[in-house]
Amino acid sequence: MKPHNYTFYLLFYILASFWSLPSAAYADTLPEFIIITEERKPYNFTKNGTIIGISADVLMLMLERTGSTQKSNDIKLYPWARGYRIIQKKTNTILFTTARTKERENLFKWVGPIGEVEYQLYALKSKNIKINSFNDLKKHNIGTIRKDVTEEFLVNKTGMSLDDFDRASSNSNNMLKLSLGRIDLVAQSYVSMINSCKESELNPDDFEPVFVLNSKGLYFAFNNETPDHIVEKLQAAFDSIKKDGKLAEIFSKYDN
Repeated sequence: MKPHNYTFYLLFYILASFWSLPSAAYADTLPEFIIITEERKPYNFTKNGTIIGISADVLMLMLERTGSTQKSNDIKLYPWARGYRIIQKKTNTILFTTARTKERENLFKWVGPIGEVEYQLYALKSKNIKINSFNDLKKHNIGTIRKDVTEEFLVNKTGMSLDDFDRASSNSNNMLKLSLGRIDLVAQSYVSMINSCKESELNPDDFEPVFVLNSKGLYFAFNNETPDHIVEKLQAAFDSIKKDGKLAEIFSKYDN
């Protein structure tokens, strides 16, 4: 090979290698996510204009550990039903905190679990309501959150339609209606019941759980078009947060 040909091929090889670097780096870079949540203490809620909570803090730490520059002010606070619609339509969307169910399994990609929650039906103690089976629920007016996991579960277990429920945008609205006798039952977790009562200035001792619905793991849900390697990278970051004790530390921070 002539010297000038050797120089040409060497230069071509160096330039080709150089040009390939940005695309490789880009493939490992997180996209700019649309991040959506709702008001639901202690996992995600607003304090002094900033969205904080167990899940919000964990997500910010995950993004930090994977090289993202996104911050808590990038989180959008929407009613659950709106966030649920957006994540199914827009790529690079995260919705939290999301219960992982069989019905939702293939709608999203998942990172977690952050924890587990038990969902129950609550009633006014003064009404002395007794529920022995899912069939008994058909006799009662039940308050639900639009697109919430409890609503999906009740439809599947009772055969009732969405029109059979008194649907609201928040647990606080449902607890107010329950206290006024406008509905008989509200589907939610114990923690949500306590916090909804605080927000609505109600006494939680006026209510009681009358029927256990189910228990589910809580996760970060990602739009289904999110590349697998991005989800895996964030899952690895979550696992590291759990392993080094940061997850337990964040839970303790909100344990009051």
